[in-house]
Amino acid sequence: MSIRLINLNEDLKKLKDENYNISIVNNNLVLEGIPYVNKERKILFGTLYCPLLLSADKTLPPTDHTAWFMGDHPCDQFGNENNTYVNSPQINNLTPEITGNYYFSSKPDTGNYVDFYEKMKKYIELLSAPAKSIDPSVSAQKFEYKEYVEDSVFKYPDTNSARAGISNISLGLKNQKIAIIGLGGTGAYVLDFVAKTPVAQIALFDGDDMLNHNAFRCPGAMTLEELSNKTSKVAYLNRKYSEFREGIVAYEIFIDESNIILLEEFDFVFLTIDKTDAKKIIAEYLITNGIPFADLGMNVSIVEESLRGVIRATLITPDNNKHLCKINMEKTNNDDLYSQNIQISELNALNAILGVISWKKLYGFYSTEDMFHNTTYILDEEVMYSET
Repeated sequence: MSIRLINLNEDLKKLKDENYNISIVNNNLVLEGIPYVNKERKILFGTLYCPLLLSADKTLPPTDHTAWFMGDHPCDQFGNENNTYVNSPQINNLTPEITGNYYFSSKPDTGNYVDFYEKMKKYIELLSAPAKSIDPSVSAQKFEYKEYVEDSVFKYPDTNSARAGISNISLGLKNQKIAIIGLGGTGAYVLDFVAKTPVAQIALFDGDDMLNHNAFRCPGAMTLEELSNKTSKVAYLNRKYSEFREGIVAYEIFIDESNIILLEEFDFVFLTIDKTDAKKIIAEYLITNGIPFADLGMNVSIVEESLRGVIRATLITPDNNKHLCKINMEKTNNDDLYSQNIQISELNALNAILGVISWKKLYGFYSTEDMFHNTTYILDEEVMYSET
């Protein structure tokens, strides 16, 4: 009945078509997820409703300019209570789930609202304006407001996912603990991408200092002062990304046989190192303990005064380790310029992207008919090969 009534009336249908969260409950027009500001200057989302005036199944122009609101006392962007349209705190029980606690009154200059679209839009604008002044991305339209306000690892809300409607798709990643071993160019880009997902923890393992050549291979831009501090890679990246989110843990160590047990708690590991002896120890440990991982690497060489290269991402899981042979665990060839830290940030970024996509596919974030466990990109041919 609710959908049919909405579709039969232009004013209600217009609210629905503009992606407001509209429903008809006990002959009341209800809109949920309306952003507003409380006295702590926090953006919250309330429920707005008013009785419908009907003739059979057709709405009539509202003769009443009042409405009910479920939420805290609405305030301006500075946290001052707004009483220009908040008439009084009153309790109105619409359903056990919807209880209005503030009575609104805002009379238009013409005396009456033309229809329910005009009436509800007016109250939405009054409520939303202070919230939008704090965060312009919030909206009452097609916005995952429940995800916006929930407890999060992020220091500020992920409105990108909320607006796109993909917050629930990230739930498969939410409680994971991720390790990144090696925070050179590729590992730093892996961190940049993974940090923007709701994983619970990201552990960084690297014993090297942050030097000039690292600055040319990492996301963002380091200042000369930051470089002069000669901090470790993980300390620098921990400080940077902890400004953005919780759950970053830094280990200023190289993983070897003496400390490899540190990896036992992780759900997934990104292996982005070029030291083959350490890589062999780590890979064997992860396979033995059933921990999936992605090994990322590249091989770059000079041919006729240009660079040629192959970028590889190999996914190893408890169910499939047949591509383990693709991972170089022997002595590194001297012709491999990547082992000399050549600064090619776009290749580092692409390598990281291939690994992060594999990880997200493994946990259902991206749809895939076949789970590819080894992907190589040939730079000069611009061809990508993937193997299941």
